[in-house]
Amino acid sequence: MVQPRKHREQLAPLPQTEKTSASVSVEKQKEQLRSREQKDTVTIEESKGFLEEALSGLRKKLKKQKKSQKTIPQVRDQVVLQIEKIMENGLEDSFREMTPIQKQEFKIEGEKAAIEIRTLLRSTRVKIKKVFQILLSWLSLLPGINNFFLEQEAKIKADKIMAIRDHITTKR
Repeated sequence: MVQPRKHREQLAPLPQTEKTSASVSVEKQKEQLRSREQKDTVTIEESKGFLEEALSGLRKKLKKQKKSQKTIPQVRDQVVLQIEKIMENGLEDSFREMTPIQKQEFKIEGEKAAIEIRTLLRSTRVKIKKVFQILLSWLSLLPGINNFFLEQEAKIKADKIMAIRDHITTKR
């Protein structure tokens, strides 16, 4: 017959010191992981708060800095029409060669330039150089045209516009 009691006694139990030191080191590692996770969550929460504050500040600044676009008035006075006629004079061939998108952009920029020149003409002191720069920037939208030709055209058109100004001031 088998004697189970002796067999059990022969097996020595594992020392408990090894078990406790291993479990203690595992517990320490778990505690370290928990503390790291807590630190990480705190830093994540802090960074979320910081990001939200920064974003809200930027949103406020962007709302304040929006500029309203200048709208082109539908009703133009006689002077603006004369300026536009001077500006479009001699550009028919170049205008025909443009694509529809370029034509539309050129037209809109030309109207803006004419209105800007009109506001310059209303002032008591008109600088022809400023009128020249406006015309040159508008004419530079034309594709494939020499810069010297553009400068020459801008100078001619600026002189004609200044003649309109002289005509307007003599009427007053």
